[in-house]
Amino acid sequence: MLNANEYLRLMKTFQPMLSTSRLHLISFDQTTYDSIFSTCQKEEIMAIFGHQNEEEYELECSRYKGGFSTYNLTIQFFQLKDKATNAVIGWAGYHSWAKQHRRAEIFYSLKADEWKRNGYMTEALEVILAYGKNEMNLKRIEAFVATDNVPSNRLMEKFGFQKEATIKHRYEFGDDVDTDHIYSLFPDANYQ
Repeated sequence: MLNANEYLRLMKTFQPMLSTSRLHLISFDQTTYDSIFSTCQKEEIMAIFGHQNEEEYELECSRYKGGFSTYNLTIQFFQLKDKATNAVIGWAGYHSWAKQHRRAEIFYSLKADEWKRNGYMTEALEVILAYGKNEMNLKRIEAFVATDNVPSNRLMEKFGFQKEATIKHRYEFGDDVDTDHIYSLFPDANYQ
């Protein structure tokens, strides 16, 4: 259990960094993860991440133990919280952030179908892409999107991402193999 000072320090960490009309975007980076996993108990971790079950908790632990950062890559994630309910509805942000090359891969995911196709990801990506350009100084943003994920492909096109290639066997999920489109966005038109 956290003592009062640790709790206050941790709660300051989870103040919204960005917001939209319907969402709070809470910043998570490697330091945030290290702090959570070194000071919090299982129940606290599950509450912070909005885990609904043991499986979600175990997956988060596995991701953390596997490592988000290396000597030349790191992360900048945003937890998406609905302002009306304070529910964690998803995650978006950047992984494979190569600071020295000013490049990162964007990702996004909503936790449940009830949140999909309601404009939440459009709302979130607007501020996350601006953050990548203005705060992270990204010159190239990449996205890998499954070819059969029509809504995500449309989302990339909506934000001006350009399809560069189609690549096979990027991910394996059991017996299934994913084929992805790779998209790129150059936030600074002078950098292309």
